[in-house]
Amino acid sequence: MSRAYRVSVSESLNRVVQAEDGICSKLELLPLLSREELAGLLAEELAGRGFTRDGDVAVRTESDGVRIAVDVTTGEVSVTLAEQAQVELTARGEKVVGSPAEMEAAREEARAKALARLENEAEDASERLREQLTRRLEGRLRDLKSELDAVANKVTAEALKTRARQLGTVEEIHEDAATGSLTIKVRV
Repeated sequence: MSRAYRVSVSESLNRVVQAEDGICSKLELLPLLSREELAGLLAEELAGRGFTRDGDVAVRTESDGVRIAVDVTTGEVSVTLAEQAQVELTARGEKVVGSPAEMEAAREEARAKALARLENEAEDASERLREQLTRRLEGRLRDLKSELDAVANKVTAEALKTRARQLGTVEEIHEDAATGSLTIKVRV
């Protein structure tokens, strides 16, 4: 009768998992002026809303880590959120062998099983973090959409006023903030 030997190995993993999520969109800006003039108006409006300019890109990072980047020349908008978390995981691997001579190979096999389990758990932790980021980002996008729509409307209104002045003498401008309507009377 042979005796069974149980080999048990415990492994631990300390890792920083990182996740990032984001979305890209484009501001709807009418080509009423030259690209440079529109870029100037957009950059000015974004600066008034707390964005800092880095070349052609205006950037603002919110207190919750959401980063908004707007390319003022193309109107491309990128909203991203990144986070990292420390995970401490432990796993056991076991193997039963029939003789003491097989114990070293069994130990390596048990260690490999434990390490594979740890890698899977680390991937799961990373995926859970990414899902949390996605939910947070989705909640923030509703607020950001209305703000970016307001930016686009303001820039379009300013572009219309500038274009009207280029076409002739502006006699009257009437803006209704409640409805967003703009009436410009121009003598050509």
